Amino acid sequence: MEKKHGKMKKQILLFFFTGAFCLAGCKRQFDPINYGHEACTHCRMTIMDKRFAAEIITSKGRAIKFDDFGCLLGWVKEENFSDPGAMIFVADFNHPGGDFLDARHAVFIHDETLRSPMNGNFAATASEIQANQLNKSAHSQILTWINLSK
Repeated sequence: MEKKHGKMKKQILLFFFTGAFCLAGCKRQFDPINYGHEACTHCRMTIMDKRFAAEIITSKGRAIKFDDFGCLLGWVKEENFSDPGAMIFVADFNHPGGDFLDARHAVFIHDETLRSPMNGNFAATASEIQANQLNKSAHSQILTWINLSK
């Protein structure tokens, strides 16, 4: 009986150490959006336009997807979302369907002529130079995450 408990104890410890090792090795990363099939967490519309999509990966690894950066901002405010470890990604307006940008480092332009899915009308770019190239109206604004997250 003693041998049976000792063997079972070893198996349980092995199971827990293996699980802990796997969890420690799991990396949180961007979860690709399945355009035309996934819905925006905020407005529930199908995510279609690759120029305006956004995503939050929580510190626990949950992917929260949006069809419009304005939806992301609205959801964060409405849900009083606070997760310092979260990663926030935005589509690069100049490279639709390409790699997403870290929202905390992106430069945004807010302009009514952009016509995003839910009329948030934000476009994310990798640099201020790129944002200025999109600046077509006197009413547009160049913004950063710091401006937008207040």
